[in-house]
Amino acid sequence: MPQSCSYDMKVLPSSRSCKLQLTNASGRTVLVEIIFGVQQGDWDLFLSSEGRDDIFLIPSTIWPESYAVAEAKFFSHVARQAPRNSFHLQCLQVWASILEGTDFTTYTLKTVVMHLLATTPLSGWRRRDFLPRLEDIMQFLRCCLEDKCLNHFFFGNENVPEEIILPPPFKTAKPYNLFYHLLHYPADHAQALRDYMVLQDRLITLLYYGH
Repeated sequence: MPQSCSYDMKVLPSSRSCKLQLTNASGRTVLVEIIFGVQQGDWDLFLSSEGRDDIFLIPSTIWPESYAVAEAKFFSHVARQAPRNSFHLQCLQVWASILEGTDFTTYTLKTVVMHLLATTPLSGWRRRDFLPRLEDIMQFLRCCLEDKCLNHFFFGNENVPEEIILPPPFKTAKPYNLFYHLLHYPADHAQALRDYMVLQDRLITLLYYGH
């Protein structure tokens, strides 16, 4: 008969989620975080207790809108349409690994990748296309910084797959600019350009030297 495994549970402090630390008899520790969400109607839109990367200084008593379910459905849609050896997720992982210490967030990079996946042939995201697609991500981000505009993927975007269920006004809404602050704060724009150069150097170092 399989042996049962018991854990000691400790509740960790958190203002937006339920964080648990589970420790078994051998001392192995597992961290569990439970995020709470309330679905809005029948849509793939939730109010979530988890904060968002693109919203700063939001009080813990306010639950922002979460597009996590819509994003998951988008990437599932891409997975069904893309070649089996598609490397789009690896491209996203590579970029996410070099963000530390910059003002760019994983949400920003995920938005860039989603726009590219929705507007370029998925046949071009194979293993052999890995480097060109990394360059496309870099170039797309650079253009967004120059224009001081990165549109939210789910607002006013005709390329959102039909299977993603969002409120009707989203389809005709005016695009929401995630880089809106760059239009009004020159110092933030200058910092973003410097951070971009840091990312570019890190990506080159990672690709050539593996670290």
